[in-house]
Amino acid sequence: MQVSEQHTWWGEAFGVVCWLWVFHRARNDLPVLLGWRHPWEHDHDDDHHHAPHLAPDQQKQVWDDFSSKAMIQKEVDDDDEEEDDEDDDE
Repeated sequence: MQVSEQHTWWGEAFGVVCWLWVFHRARNDLPVLLGWRHPWEHDHDDDHHHAPHLAPDQQKQVWDDFSSKAMIQKEVDDDDEEEDDEDDDE
């Protein structure tokens, strides 16, 4: 099969770009993928403007508030199941 010199060059150029992209993503995401750090730990994102960093005791208080709210169980309306149970008894 005959391939022109231009197509060969473009193929190699796009192959290089592809591998550079793979290595770039691996550099950013590999520690998360391997479990070395959590995805919400953004040490490398210093140029982004996020909320101000909290002191460790404030972080603990925010986390404790969140987890206490998350653990509140609301009453579940399961009237449908009770009606099905009554029908089975008859």
